[in-house]
Amino acid sequence: MTARNSRRGILATCACLIFVFEFQNSAIAQSNAQEQNALSCLESTCRNIPNREKLTAVGHGYVRGVVGGFEQGAGIDGGAQFTTNNKIPGITARMNLLTSTRFDRRVDFETFIPAVGSSKNHADAWFSYMRRNTNFFGIGPRMPRDFKTDFGTELRSVQASFSRDLTPFLQVGVYAQFVDTNTFRGRNKTDPPIDASFTTDRTGPVSQWAPGLFENTQIASAGGFLLYDRRDNESGLTRGVQLYGRAATYDGLPNHGAFADYGWNEAEVDLRAYIPVGGDRTSIALRSRGQLKHPKRGSQIPFYDLSWLGGRNFVRGFETYRYRANNILMGSVELRQTIYANSPIRGFDLIGFVDTGQVWGDNRSTTDPTVLENRHFSRSNWRTGIGGGVQYRRSRNIAARLEVGRTNETTLIYVSLTRGF
Repeated sequence: MTARNSRRGILATCACLIFVFEFQNSAIAQSNAQEQNALSCLESTCRNIPNREKLTAVGHGYVRGVVGGFEQGAGIDGGAQFTTNNKIPGITARMNLLTSTRFDRRVDFETFIPAVGSSKNHADAWFSYMRRNTNFFGIGPRMPRDFKTDFGTELRSVQASFSRDLTPFLQVGVYAQFVDTNTFRGRNKTDPPIDASFTTDRTGPVSQWAPGLFENTQIASAGGFLLYDRRDNESGLTRGVQLYGRAATYDGLPNHGAFADYGWNEAEVDLRAYIPVGGDRTSIALRSRGQLKHPKRGSQIPFYDLSWLGGRNFVRGFETYRYRANNILMGSVELRQTIYANSPIRGFDLIGFVDTGQVWGDNRSTTDPTVLENRHFSRSNWRTGIGGGVQYRRSRNIAARLEVGRTNETTLIYVSLTRGF
């Protein structure tokens, strides 16, 4: 949540926090097996492909609350989950109805099979519909804030995955996905509309071309992942390590857009470590993340599918999705200090952080000077934010976190229901 919008969203945020924490007093919807093995995610919706996300279930029974549902920039998000609650032998069916304090919305219909021939094998298939609003500043590591605008997306997707627990801490999996996406003008009336600054085809300045704008794109993908998770949230601050890697290929399906040649290969690595310092009340959390997207031949990547920098999870202090390009490299260092603990799990922590990262890579032209400058990794393109905050750990999965990040561009406030990265 940005400073400009914080006053508008503070009442909704506080109400959402109170609801979640009071409702959670009933029970956190997790089985004993899930508490012992964080990879299983038998009750909460937890996925590592195509995107990493976890919808934490609150309550129990056939209807429960869920926290999460949108990547970033949506404010406080969550909703309701309807589930068969293990009444159908061998299958769990779920429906998620999700929204946010910024009026984004999402619906999921899911069939999850926790054991496919073995308790170590899991299958998941789901359909998603999502409509949301997102910032856009242009493509490249040096786009000025003057071009700030927004756009809306309406996304329909079908995906299926299969995963196997090789050990209690190591999981691998594969997936396939089909996504149908429409883009249109955003609902923010304080910034110019997106087509006032950016073009829908190559007839205008190539540096202002946003591939996929106002088009209906249909993209199929397939890939796999590996997750090694030795994090420990059983008591106090998080400890341990987590290593994640993913690789995938994407291909656009023929359509009648002005430009319909989309295709790229993608790789992602996310490394996290949580190191106690002098006891259980102080910890240093480290994160390094890289994402590389290589267009196939002369293909493009839709502008909304590019890697990004900026926001609560991707260099705090910059507005969400501040920079976009094919590739990203970023790192975060966070010092966490417990100042009061009222149980082995619950407590108040102070946080200080430094985030840095950059984007690079642009396939829109082989001759345009501005586009060519975007292609290369450069030490002059690093963007850094510093700041701090406070969090209240309510459970192993949920915390109320308030952070302030500052960069050379602005100072921003973030409110979330998370223990951070």
